[in-house]
Amino acid sequence: VCGPIWNNRRSNDANNVRMEPDGSGWATQHAEEIENFLKLKANSLIFLNDFEAIGYCLAAQVDPLANALCQSTKTIVLHQNPAEETHTETKSPVACLGAGTGLGACYLSPDGSGRYQVHPSEAGMTDTISPRTEEEWGLLKFLRRHQPFVEIEQIVSGPAFVTMLQFYSEYYNQPLPSQLKEDLAKVSLDDAPAVIAQHACHHQDSLCLRVVDTFLDFFGRTLGTAAQTFLPYRGLYITGGILPKLSWRWQNNPDNLLLKSYLDQGPKMSEIVARVPLTLVDDDDLGLKGCLYFMTIHDN
Repeated sequence: VCGPIWNNRRSNDANNVRMEPDGSGWATQHAEEIENFLKLKANSLIFLNDFEAIGYCLAAQVDPLANALCQSTKTIVLHQNPAEETHTETKSPVACLGAGTGLGACYLSPDGSGRYQVHPSEAGMTDTISPRTEEEWGLLKFLRRHQPFVEIEQIVSGPAFVTMLQFYSEYYNQPLPSQLKEDLAKVSLDDAPAVIAQHACHHQDSLCLRVVDTFLDFFGRTLGTAAQTFLPYRGLYITGGILPKLSWRWQNNPDNLLLKSYLDQGPKMSEIVARVPLTLVDDDDLGLKGCLYFMTIHDN
């Protein structure tokens, strides 16, 4: 489940509330309450944060005793450590960020036995937006019209596509093309980001392209921040469903804005970030595989 979890037994995140057709549901997510509802044994239900589950799938990749199903993932290396030394030894940490309906994160630390301990994180909810241009200051002011505290996931997520499209239309005093407006009117708000990305790719719409590039730019910066925060020399992994769908904009592109923004961390830290390998994991079942791995190492 998304959001903070307490003792693997409780979640207060409203996004996790299960609603029945008659409107009933759980005001909060308590494992004990759900166990009673489903007539399960006491203490048989465990909550994992969604990115904590993804982290366990990443931990399985370096555990030779892990179930092969947990280790079956498709990866694309975006950046390798150019230095001669490597950090494949298990004393180096691992980190993960993923953009989808929000911006999730987790990190992994070695436990001394050859395995990794997984730690959930709410890094995507931090106020870490640092504008570098007048346009970016304008975007931040636009976002602050609706709420004073602006999380980084309000730029690095799927829903952010809609907000940024509104901003750029206003900022450039440029109305949305009629076809784009028509296509957006046909879909739900959840599907609107995909429509915007399609118009950027297939129609080369200037506003939609600006949205995509801003997303890639800020995602790259955020990944660079994570590289500095965790120093994950064993690897920084990207998950989530958005980036693979934007491969037409960054893959095999010498002007890869995502990678440029990742590596451009100023004169003091760019060399450090360059030592952190960056890998995209393109797998929709990471969370399920992570839960399976969690069960195998906590079979008691």
